[in-house]
Amino acid sequence: MTLPLVLLIVLFGVDFGRVFLGWVTLTNAVREGANYAAVYPTAWGATPNLVAQAEYRQLILAETAGVNCTLPSPVPAPSFPSGTTIGSPALVTITCRFSVITPVVSFIVGNQVSVTASSAFPIRTGTITGVPVASSVPTASPSPSPTVAPSGSPSPTPTPAPSGSASPAPSGSPSPTPTPTCTVPNLNGNTAGAVRSWTDAGFTAANLIFSPLVPPHYTIGKQSLTAYTSVPCDSTMTVTP
Repeated sequence: MTLPLVLLIVLFGVDFGRVFLGWVTLTNAVREGANYAAVYPTAWGATPNLVAQAEYRQLILAETAGVNCTLPSPVPAPSFPSGTTIGSPALVTITCRFSVITPVVSFIVGNQVSVTASSAFPIRTGTITGVPVASSVPTASPSPSPTVAPSGSPSPTPTPAPSGSASPAPSGSPSPTPTPTCTVPNLNGNTAGAVRSWTDAGFTAANLIFSPLVPPHYTIGKQSLTAYTSVPCDSTMTVTP
């Protein structure tokens, strides 16, 4: 009497393990896809980059090659709910279907179980909204200097004899260039305006790292750098919920 029950428990554990490990692999795949989309956000824009799109699909298919899960075809493209400016999230969501091998479980939930994984990374390329792009200043062409016509033949001037040898003046050593510092803003309690506050303080948007997602998906609760302290402007800071 106990043998069928034991077999059912074992098969249920096998099914659960397959689905859980598949979900972990699918999560890694969408993280790689979101990270790639954050570097090439314009590949899905008005002028699509087919090479970048093919590389995106290849990354996800290679990561999920050993998973017993049916992926949608074609692979879903990333979405950009807040646009493609720096700091906006690049979101990848994929749902696949696992085949169930336990009869009782398949009778309850069906022959296939849908598993969904989602991940978002902040866009790291492009221009910051409201910051003008510097343009090169044209250099004026020099005006030609007038030519003076010679008047008569000048008489030769005697060459003076050198009196002693002049020693060159010593050149001083260049002074070191100071490293610019910026004041760390307080981002605790911030959401969508975190990137703007960071760049307004003089830092680079790409050096603000969100973990795990990008506001407004959560409210910032911790930051790796102490607020209102002076640090080099090329410093990196990580914020978490």
